[in-house]
Amino acid sequence: MSNPIRYDPLLVRAVAAELRAALRGRSVQPQPVFDRDLSCTLAVEGGQVLRLDLHPRRGWIRLSANGRASESAKGGDAEPELSARVLRVGAPPDERLLRIDLQDGGRFRGGKRSLVVELHTNQWNVLLIDSEDRRIVSALRARDAGGRSLKPGAFYRPPAPARRVLPDRPRDALWQAWTTALAPLPPAERPRELVRRFAYASPLNAAALLGPAAAVDDADALEAAFERWWEVADGDDAGAFILYTPAGPQPYPLALDGVESIPAGSLLAAMEAIAAAAPAEVEEEKPGPELLAPARRKLASAEKRIERLREEMAGVGEADRLRARGDLLLAHLDWAEAGDASVVLPDFDGGEVEVALDPRLKPHENAERLYDEARRRARAEARLPELLAEAEKELERWSGAVAALEGGETPEWVPGALRRGGAKERKPAPEAGERLPYRLYRTSGGLEVRVGRSSRDNDRLTFGHAAHADVWLHARSVPGSHVVLRWTEEGAPPARDLEEAAVLAALYSKARTSGTVAVDWTRRKYVRKPRGAPPGRVTLMHGRTLFVAPDPAVEERLRAEPG
Repeated sequence: MSNPIRYDPLLVRAVAAELRAALRGRSVQPQPVFDRDLSCTLAVEGGQVLRLDLHPRRGWIRLSANGRASESAKGGDAEPELSARVLRVGAPPDERLLRIDLQDGGRFRGGKRSLVVELHTNQWNVLLIDSEDRRIVSALRARDAGGRSLKPGAFYRPPAPARRVLPDRPRDALWQAWTTALAPLPPAERPRELVRRFAYASPLNAAALLGPAAAVDDADALEAAFERWWEVADGDDAGAFILYTPAGPQPYPLALDGVESIPAGSLLAAMEAIAAAAPAEVEEEKPGPELLAPARRKLASAEKRIERLREEMAGVGEADRLRARGDLLLAHLDWAEAGDASVVLPDFDGGEVEVALDPRLKPHENAERLYDEARRRARAEARLPELLAEAEKELERWSGAVAALEGGETPEWVPGALRRGGAKERKPAPEAGERLPYRLYRTSGGLEVRVGRSSRDNDRLTFGHAAHADVWLHARSVPGSHVVLRWTEEGAPPARDLEEAAVLAALYSKARTSGTVAVDWTRRKYVRKPRGAPPGRVTLMHGRTLFVAPDPAVEERLRAEPG
């Protein structure tokens, strides 16, 4: 079900004007009450309550002495503390955003805060913002959405502005923009372009604003449409009506041609009437936990992925640093000797740089190692912006799904997506008493790592418990466990997850006491078992190498099962 009340910038501007007239200068609670039914209540002097019902199946804003709302705002029988005062109420031009600025003379020592109401489709929210440091104090729905953190303690960033043509230019310039955008278009395409380009236009009012210009290509009709738009966009919203649209009753500051409507005393009164006529069971409806819980897990996973990618973005430039160290080492090969763990070299700016070395390699081989690692890092860095953009889209997708499910709606795509995800994650359960040939770990990014327990178990792990696309790792030139990083996507796995799997391969090898260990890795499909080879002995193709420190603390942190 869609939202019963649709907020466009024109309705938000008009509601803000009514609330400004009703609340400015009055005493209110300094802290709103957020309820689990997705409502926000704020007690107002005189026994009134401002209640915002932002459940996706409600959407009403009311200022009344409603008994249920009053009880919620008071928190039981206690009288609410009215230590704050409303300074102003407003809405940014052409935005679906309400802002109520408060001055608190009580426990917040005269601090200023703002109650921000976001009324974007499927993203309704209320946040209390500290006006001094712009941090979120509390939120009706604390979450991440569209790359914004809407959680207590985070800096508040409003939604991206619409950036449409506002009526703040000379009239001639507005007319020029109007004709340039709409005159060349076929009439049927004008409503969509009007909504895209011009402030305060929306799917609710576009047809009424255009009138005949949406059906006929007539210059006079287009000019008359401009006059209607200019009057609406630049005028005062003094009216209040209930429109009877196909989606249901809709409060609106205008009566629209072609839409049945009745006058109302005010928009707040219109919402009160619509709320009173709504079926009682709508408010009692609860979201289905069978989908909400796994959708929240998907959202949490998307948040973690973005956090990891942003950490990697912060380290962009590592490829250049490694390449520069390779250049220094090649320029001073005679300063290093085989067996050195590091060497201090003069850099090209007159300073000194310490370069870590693999003591088992010759100086020129260490330089090649640095160049190889620089190339790998450069490839990874080049993909980071694309991966981050994809992750942010996924985050927004699941954020919207969770919001809809919390409101009792189930987007059509969600059940299928959750089923596909569950099928991908399910693994065959071992028979009762069956001993698995590997130890189980999980990387910081949530990827599964399997570490062979013995030489025979290494063979069972590699050739019986790993997919062809998985990543296979082993400490170079020393006995040790086979390690499998579960990864089925194209390209290399995330650098951090790969490095953590390499640390496990180093720890479960005879080189575990070394300061730096070379770990070879490749796809499992490139690992072969020579005929007649002893248990655990394999050959690999297309191998690449990582150099890691075998840190036991990493093993402890990644352990997914005892022992």
